[in-house]
Amino acid sequence: MRIYATADLHGRPDRIQAVREAVGRLRPDVLILAGDLTHSGRGREALELLELPDVLVLAIPGNMDPFDVDEAIVRSPARSPQRACVQHEGVRFGGLGDEPCDVLVVHEPPRGVLDRAWNGAHIGSVAVRDYVERHRPRLVVCGHVHESPGVERLGDTLVVNCTMGNDRYFGALITWQAPEPRVELLPRSP
Repeated sequence: MRIYATADLHGRPDRIQAVREAVGRLRPDVLILAGDLTHSGRGREALELLELPDVLVLAIPGNMDPFDVDEAIVRSPARSPQRACVQHEGVRFGGLGDEPCDVLVVHEPPRGVLDRAWNGAHIGSVAVRDYVERHRPRLVVCGHVHESPGVERLGDTLVVNCTMGNDRYFGALITWQAPEPRVELLPRSP
């Protein structure tokens, strides 16, 4: 299974277009939008990505998305609210909740992993870290911290910060295969 994951579009037309083009070029089975689709509600064109054809779209709101973005996600064809658990070809996707899953999709990274801000502070979520340490999903997909795109481990869990926020990357391509997912950060063309 091929997963294209990205976060932090912030409603910018160039980023929205980059996602459309990547979906057309990469032909993923699943598109993950890990929050901050809009910027305080501006750039609502990003919500059109929820209805892309020929790809399962799983999305969660971020801290810059107002409540009506969450409602648009819930009403989207994939019906992927923040705390939903979805199964696709034997891989379970979920949001932060009580039920364990293979792929955890959150906006904020776990505290201490791919969460270093411009000032050097770790700004990730303690709750996400606790969940990961307790349930050990195989993969965590996140964004939020624009300065820390990358791939790191937290115990047995692979963490992918797929932010577009620094304009160096337009997300990550995750190929789900045994024994573990393979991740490639997708650099933006100069």
